[in-house]
Amino acid sequence: IREKTYAIFFRADFETDLGGMPFNITAGLRHEGTHLTSTAIGRQLLGLSIPAGDPTLIQPDPSLGPLGDGYSEATDIARSSNYTYLLPSLDARLEVMPDLLLRMSASRTLTRPALTALRPTVTLGTLRVGSLSANGGNPDLKPYLSDNFDAAVEWYYQRNSYFSANFYLKHITNFVVGGVSTQTINDVIDPSTGRIARFNVNSQINGPEATIKGVEVALQHVFGDSGFGFQANATFPWSNRNYDPSSTDGSAFSITGLAKSANFIAFYDKDGFQIRGAVNWRDEYLLQLGQAQGGTFGAEPVYVDQQLTIDASASYDVTPWATVFVEGNNLNNSTYSTHGRFSNQVLDIWSYGRRFTAGFRLKY
Repeated sequence: IREKTYAIFFRADFETDLGGMPFNITAGLRHEGTHLTSTAIGRQLLGLSIPAGDPTLIQPDPSLGPLGDGYSEATDIARSSNYTYLLPSLDARLEVMPDLLLRMSASRTLTRPALTALRPTVTLGTLRVGSLSANGGNPDLKPYLSDNFDAAVEWYYQRNSYFSANFYLKHITNFVVGGVSTQTINDVIDPSTGRIARFNVNSQINGPEATIKGVEVALQHVFGDSGFGFQANATFPWSNRNYDPSSTDGSAFSITGLAKSANFIAFYDKDGFQIRGAVNWRDEYLLQLGQAQGGTFGAEPVYVDQQLTIDASASYDVTPWATVFVEGNNLNNSTYSTHGRFSNQVLDIWSYGRRFTAGFRLKY
């Protein structure tokens, strides 16, 4: 993947008072252009056949190709794409009191797709009569754009302690998600129908528009000079693009990775000792559209089940330049599991177990 980016930007800062309250504004404008070339070495599929021993199976025709595996010799494959965007931003801060701040920001941002999603080749997956699947890249992917608005309040009610709440709204276009598109591959014939074969290709695609909004709250409190304290935060998102398990529309679009989450951390930090215990929770969320085994209805969903994990760590600064530590992750032996359309359609379960680490760090 070769990616060349050209950009020019301007920025301006303003400071003034509103009713005696300090008011700061930072405004910016960025114009960015990108030229992308994706190159790979691949072999073209030449034909398909049904083996005599299994009338439900379809395979690359072994009578074709220089290696007798249904593929051509390796050849260079290259595809190019271009895009340009204008990205404005505005940030404002009002100091109502020395310990109470109001913040507002508005911007347009972009996030580029992963380089691995831009490969120009396709790999065959499960091939059965009536269900031909493949996996591949999409060199024509564009970065997704997000028009963002945030409004926050921050209250620093005592030293090392604060409370904050933030409302956010994001309108997203070109959302990059896992999806399925129907494609032909080198116009090969489906031996079960006698027509050009059509494959359900799992790849990253640019989805339609979506809106995400939500609230984030955070609290940190330190109990005087005792060294004891805690941190807590929670996120409550909402979207107009949630997956409908009852839908059989293979082109359905839903936002992935969106979930409620909460964290609680208790700590002690004094006289060179640091002790932390953390409880982390994340609700069920949609991981991707498209399962490894394909599906009659196109992009079958993959959900990650809700998960609760407990971690702990402790360390001691023996000297200003030497620290010993011990860490324990997943102390409650939580598993990571996924399911399909419904919770009783289990796909995978991973048991990573508890993990412990001990050692020392040296600074020089």
